[in-house]
Amino acid sequence: MKVILLQEVKNLGKKGYIKNVSDGYARNFLFPQKLAKPATEEALAALETVKKEETKKESEEHKKYSALREKLKSIKLIFKMKMGKGKSFGSVTIQKITDEFKKNSIIVEKEWVLLDEPIKTAGEKSVKIQLPYDFMAEIKVVVEAE
Repeated sequence: MKVILLQEVKNLGKKGYIKNVSDGYARNFLFPQKLAKPATEEALAALETVKKEETKKESEEHKKYSALREKLKSIKLIFKMKMGKGKSFGSVTIQKITDEFKKNSIIVEKEWVLLDEPIKTAGEKSVKIQLPYDFMAEIKVVVEAE
């Protein structure tokens, strides 16, 4: 019996996959658990429509993040901090970086900022931003004395 998976099923497949399973497995396990539905003509047509919409949405998101990557390449964030003996009294953290982006009306999630440890010294540092769809951008963070 052909079924369309409604959720990921271990050792069978991911959501949206069409699989051939035994009639008993489908009737006694997959259907009652709402893990799959029969692969009828209508269900297959609906699945095709959903896949087209998802592809279109994914394409739009891909373009959006590609444009964001290009925008981030030209950004230089400047932080002014009080300094003493080469070190700052405070540090530039992921939170401060994302807050600075918000001030410039750019949405960057905290999880995207790849900063091993807070920046505590003056000077220019490169910080990588890992965007969805494996887009990588690098920004310059400058720490200056007040």
